[in-house]
This record gives sequence, structure tokens and C-alpha cells, in this order.
Amino acid sequence: MTTLILDLDELELDSGARVAAKVDELRALAAGRRVVLRNCPQMLAHTLYKAGLLRRGDLVLESTREEEPYG
Repeated sequence: MTTLILDLDELELDSGARVAAKVDELRALAAGRRVVLRNCPQMLAHTLYKAGLLRRGDLVLESTREEEPYG
């Protein structure tokens, strides 16, 4: 199985629709390979976890970004 490493440090997800689209994109990328996510935005990491997509092992969360709360 090949491994793809993605650094998501520059990724900005400003809406739920964009998070959902990125989840779909990552799911497609992980078909037949392992995808390692670095510097993953917290909301995306949470969504992947809640959807159970990190359990199978084809999507691996290596690190999340420390993000400042808005307010």
C-alpha cells in the first residue's frame, strides 16, 4: 500500500460545506492507499473522527494545528 502525506497547514475551511467537501476529497484519495494528514485543521480532524474515518487506518491523523479561537 502506498502512502501519501498531505501537509494541510495552509488549508482554510470557513464553512461546514467546505469541511464536508474536503472529507469527500480525502475519502477518495484514501481509496487504495494510506493518507497521512499533517497540520490538519481542528474542525476537519474532529469531523473525520466523528465520522469514524480514522478507524480504518487509510486516513491517519499525524498532527492538528493549534488554532486561535475567533471572538
